[in-house]
Amino acid sequence: MLTPTTLLLLTPFLYLLSLLLRTTLHRVRARSLGCGRVAVYPHKDPILGLDLFRDTLRAINTHTLLQLWDSRFRRYGNTHYILTLGRWVLMTNEPENVKLILGTKMDEWPLDGPRLHAAVPVLGRKSVFTTNGAQWREARGMIRPSFVRDQVADLHCFAKHVGNFLNAIPKDGSTFDMQELLLSMAMDSSTDFLLGYSTNSLLEPSPEAKQFLEDFEYTSREAAKKSRLGTLLLWLPNGEFQAAVTRVREYVRTYIRKSQAEKTDKKERNYVFLHEILKSGADEEHAIDQVLSVIIAGRDTTAAAMTACFYYLARNPAAVQKLRKEILDVEDEMPTWEQLKNMKYLNMVIKEGLRLFPPASTNSRAPVKDTVLPRGGGPDGKQPILVPKGQVVRWSLYSLHRRKDIFGEDADEFRPERWDENLRVGWEYIPFSGGPRICLGQQFALTQIEYALFKFFRAFKSIEPRDADGPLLLRTNLTVTFANGCLVSATPDSK
Repeated sequence: MLTPTTLLLLTPFLYLLSLLLRTTLHRVRARSLGCGRVAVYPHKDPILGLDLFRDTLRAINTHTLLQLWDSRFRRYGNTHYILTLGRWVLMTNEPENVKLILGTKMDEWPLDGPRLHAAVPVLGRKSVFTTNGAQWREARGMIRPSFVRDQVADLHCFAKHVGNFLNAIPKDGSTFDMQELLLSMAMDSSTDFLLGYSTNSLLEPSPEAKQFLEDFEYTSREAAKKSRLGTLLLWLPNGEFQAAVTRVREYVRTYIRKSQAEKTDKKERNYVFLHEILKSGADEEHAIDQVLSVIIAGRDTTAAAMTACFYYLARNPAAVQKLRKEILDVEDEMPTWEQLKNMKYLNMVIKEGLRLFPPASTNSRAPVKDTVLPRGGGPDGKQPILVPKGQVVRWSLYSLHRRKDIFGEDADEFRPERWDENLRVGWEYIPFSGGPRICLGQQFALTQIEYALFKFFRAFKSIEPRDADGPLLLRTNLTVTFANGCLVSATPDSK
């Protein structure tokens, strides 16, 4: 009879034996299906992957995680396995794989795993970003009316907030943080668009609003860290995180109750997102879930994309000259939605900014059954691969959008003109994701970016970088931001 001590000693052996058996059976089945072997990161610790965990944690703390992943893709191939705290993760940079996961076989690849479990405490269990199936369709149906063209094309909603943004920019050429102003403007615009009134953080930010922004940034950052470092971190107690989540949700609850109390009053906008959510019969928690989700889509991603455009333009005066010429050729100070959409170079600048800096840079899924991905196997990475049920698959748009075999040898450079050179892309370029879950706020974000750039370069003739020299440092929360802000100076147009 085996003693407890003997069983304890045998446990590692039995685990390795089980792992070897599963691996062997997987390889036999993969060969029978014509699938190739997948490259594996050369771990020094093949049991838990603590070597990679330490490198990843260091990269998160130094704001170089996306660059670290990019270097691994370039060294180990566009599809390879890594081990994170005892769990294998399949990293892929193949457009065909992403297309299958998000598009053609979406139902086989629901939201699940560390990414989902890390987002639930912040966004709730009924958010459009944390649900699948019928629940997801219901949540998406609630949000969709906010982003129909009649709502998005209403530039008057954006105009006053862009005006406040322009007024906050120093006119004496002194240094300021463009990202900070844009985050405030996007929050003001989003709450106006969604709730019918604005937080007015560019004018008179309340202590409560400041606390909310601080808590929202912190909870997003911690949730992202948990999703990327492994499942074990999800279950470790974190009182500071829980307190911040509570404050975030209570802040939104205050807006909901204020909206309920004032729902008979005259609003500046005919359509108010929150009113429609409450009319649908959603309870407070459900409404909070959707509001926080749309704030991420309408504020965080939009501000990040705008910041990226200004960051790269500040380093490309020739692009600024071309952009200003196109903008100044428009006679109207208040352009129409159609005029903005027809401005060719403006939209090429935005596409290039989103290519190099997709705000939602990473994503992941896990299949509900054994399945096959079309790329990633064999010596050349072009054979299909067998993916077992529950296997987490992660991709990085930061790296996908920099593939030189797709975007050219200068893929790491900001060059808007590439979009005027018959560049044909589908799933190779997905800054707003793709498939049925493609971002509903895409046109909402693009319209704000177009209008903000239009008004800025009518008022200012140049923008210059004031950041310290060195690599671009990116903070990876649920969305990506510039870790040290975006420090610039601007010169007003003298006329």
